[in-house]
Amino acid sequence: MVKLIWNEGTNEIANASGVQLNGSKAPDQQGLSPKELLEGAVALCLSITLEKVLERDGVEANLNEIEIDVRASKQAGVENRFTDFHVDVVFPSTLEAAYKKKLLKVIERGCTISNTLVGEVNVAVVEK
Repeated sequence: MVKLIWNEGTNEIANASGVQLNGSKAPDQQGLSPKELLEGAVALCLSITLEKVLERDGVEANLNEIEIDVRASKQAGVENRFTDFHVDVVFPSTLEAAYKKKLLKVIERGCTISNTLVGEVNVAVVEK
């Protein structure tokens, strides 16, 4: 569970271990905006999935070479939701092209966050 705590004008985002980061109202500010948090969730999930698949396949690779860039966007005329997520992945240089192509499909299918965004989901906002 994640909790948002207001602390003297700052949105602090915490989990059971305590405050982890500050939220911001807009992108590219001190702290992360809701859009950046969502993009980060997709990137982190894909990264975790990729690491698990490499381990499962017994493939040794330099994980420090992995980069995952996620950009959420809205189609013209659409408000209050993102319509597209574009993901660029940089794989370790030692991986073969055919394996990279396979990995793209496997990590997309295996990521809980991207699968949630693609499927139907219910969000219930209630007073505690």
